[in-house]
Amino acid sequence: MNTNGRRLYKRAAGWLTGVMVLSSACGTTAMANGVMLVDAASVADVHAEADETSPVLVKLSGTQAVVLGHDEDWTKVQVGDITGWVESEHLTNGSDTTEDIVPESPEKTEQTGSTEEKIEQKEQTEEKESNSEPVQNEAVQAVMAAAKDTQRINEQQKAIETQKAEEAAKAAEEQKAIQKAAEEAAKKAAAQAQAAAEEAARKAAAEAQAAAEEAARKAAAEAQAAAQQAAAKAAAEAQAAAVQAAQQAVIAQAGVSPQDVDLLAALIQCEAGGEPYVGQVAVGNVVMNRVESAGHPASIPDVIYAAGQFSPVRNGSLSRTLSTGRVSASCRQAAVEAIAGSSPVGDKLYFRRANGRGGQIIGNHVFY
Repeated sequence: MNTNGRRLYKRAAGWLTGVMVLSSACGTTAMANGVMLVDAASVADVHAEADETSPVLVKLSGTQAVVLGHDEDWTKVQVGDITGWVESEHLTNGSDTTEDIVPESPEKTEQTGSTEEKIEQKEQTEEKESNSEPVQNEAVQAVMAAAKDTQRINEQQKAIETQKAEEAAKAAEEQKAIQKAAEEAAKKAAAQAQAAAEEAARKAAAEAQAAAEEAARKAAAEAQAAAQQAAAKAAAEAQAAAVQAAQQAVIAQAGVSPQDVDLLAALIQCEAGGEPYVGQVAVGNVVMNRVESAGHPASIPDVIYAAGQFSPVRNGSLSRTLSTGRVSASCRQAAVEAIAGSSPVGDKLYFRRANGRGGQIIGNHVFY
């Protein structure tokens, strides 16, 4: 029997003892001394201590109780396996039946007793018996319920133990199957490992040969690419040198300084760095037209720095470009071409953003 079963069994035994004591109040002989009856007209609470605020252990009505002691208005009693305190006002002297309670003084009983009093006592006894029956029935029902609970718990425990045994047997069978499968898997894995090793060796040999061939091919391709790159670089350098030589020749022939070329290239960068190449040459063309015009200064710096002529001079972008030297090759080449006499916009002296004004439009500029 498990812990819950023992607890329910003990509770059932206590209720059963209470029922037996309750029954004895109506049909057994009370002890001459040390036994009291709970007044059938009231329900007495048995407290854990001689204090009405302490826990109530059981409720009694018309029940005999063994008196163990007294404490002022409280009496310590034992009912079955329950021991507690009852207020003394709920207790009467014990006797064979409730209608034969021994009076405190026999003489007083003879003097005051009458037929009417006996009838009244008998009615009280019958009322106690009728009141005790529901208590007895409730107690018996509680005992039966406790017994059923105990039986149900035992059956559940037995079912659990049976289930555990079945599960243990099943687990053992599964363990055997797992072990067998593991042995089969080990054999299969060994065979697969040997086959994999042979295949890996064959594959490694093939890959090594392929890698050697690829390395040779790649080396040849890299050597060829390096040769082509070197040739391209040499050609580019030769072309750059030729361009530079041509530019220097143009500069020398035009009678301008390298600083003038740098200044014009920087202006073209600021005004038309994002324009097509012909638009860049056109800006240089306008500057050179002004140098040749009688109404404008006669040098590139004087034309560019003339008051109110070019916005990059006013906003400082031309100065920043000159200080950083960030001028594209196309803008520098456009400056050289303009100095050499290239004139995509003819003799026009002005340009501005294309905004509907008449003139020659190149890119985002209109020249007039």
